[in-house]
Amino acid sequence: MDKEYISVCYIHDTVSGEDLSFFSKSNGFILQVLDDASLAVEAIRSSRPDLILIETDLINIETFGAVFQKKLNIPFSCNPVVFCVLKEFPDAQTRVKLYEAGINDILTVPFLIQEVKEKYKVYGQVVDLLQKSAEQEKKNEKSREYLDRFKNEVKKIKKELFDDRSSLNSALKQINEMTRERKRLKNEKALTKASLEENIQGFFEILCQLVEVKIEKNRGHGRRVSHIAGFLGKEFKLDGRQLDDLEKASMLHEAGLLFIPDEVMQKRDDELTEYEKDLFVQFPVKGADLLNCCSEFNSAAQIIRHMHENSDGSGTPEGLKRRYIPLMSRILAGADLFDTLKDKKEIKSLESFLEKLEEFSGSRLDPVVVGLLEKYAVLHMGSDNYMVKGVGIHQLEPGMTLGTAIFTNTGTKLFSVNTLLTLDAIDKIKKYNRAYPVDETVYIRA
Repeated sequence: MDKEYISVCYIHDTVSGEDLSFFSKSNGFILQVLDDASLAVEAIRSSRPDLILIETDLINIETFGAVFQKKLNIPFSCNPVVFCVLKEFPDAQTRVKLYEAGINDILTVPFLIQEVKEKYKVYGQVVDLLQKSAEQEKKNEKSREYLDRFKNEVKKIKKELFDDRSSLNSALKQINEMTRERKRLKNEKALTKASLEENIQGFFEILCQLVEVKIEKNRGHGRRVSHIAGFLGKEFKLDGRQLDDLEKASMLHEAGLLFIPDEVMQKRDDELTEYEKDLFVQFPVKGADLLNCCSEFNSAAQIIRHMHENSDGSGTPEGLKRRYIPLMSRILAGADLFDTLKDKKEIKSLESFLEKLEEFSGSRLDPVVVGLLEKYAVLHMGSDNYMVKGVGIHQLEPGMTLGTAIFTNTGTKLFSVNTLLTLDAIDKIKKYNRAYPVDETVYIRA
């Protein structure tokens, strides 16, 4: 126990004859002398000395020890080191009484300052250990209190967890029941959906057969229109759902003809009255209204409703113009006219068909649609008498003859079918392609 100074309280009940000057700072001590044990208690309480020296004689030792034992209750974490100073070394019985009174050790006069230091060092270390032990005990007590609280909290949490586990088990049982019910409902829904799709497909096929049987002169017309429209839809990069709706509309676009009486259906075009002609003009609206009865055909119905709109705004039912006409209605109108036109008596060859088709560009049909229809024609209707091949724009040469018309993607017609290309014409195509792209493949007569 290393300290710069040892504070000493020297208490005596008689006139001390001892020289206490060696308890100086130079020897490492700070001395306080008291001559009344009863008053010394308060002084000790306030000054808190490291070492207490009590000088007495054997006559007063019992009385002094009793007072000391009774009053010297110092409120430190540990009592200071206490030595009793006697003129002669006491007998065993006296020593026991002194130790019982709280004395740590005995000094007999005369004593050496080094003796005091060495004895203090020993007992000081004990005091330090006791103090540390007391401090550790306080920490242990706090730790025990914390552990007790922790145990109580753990017990409480354990009970809550048990309750939560019970609730969770109950919830899991309900979830399992709900999962089984959901699976059952899902299977039931799948069966219902499959049945509904089967019924819708059956309804679709019934309508297709009714139209085909009713309109005998156009037998197979719906399937051909569907094929043409599908080609155009892919060129316009329609998605799968849109292509599906376009196919339904193509197959059922003549459903409105079911409302026209048989006797009117059998008449030639030149025999029809104005009223009967109007029936044929308005049949897409009738067909759309019929298909709207089933939500699955709402999109197809919307396509059919506007198939008689003309690109120049002269059509029905709303007189829509150009881009305001729904794209898929423009495609359906082109596919329908294409299949009807190719069976006309005046069409003798693919060349005459292409020339006739161009007459509808910008009036009845969207010019872009006409350009794609011509492409379809040369790919699907080519013959030995009308051979075409596709080349890139930068492969065009003067003297080539166009196998189809050339349109920009905005519908501007650059050249008609059978146009003989010149250097100026090729430069015009390249110039427009930079600002308003055209189809990269140009079909020329082989």
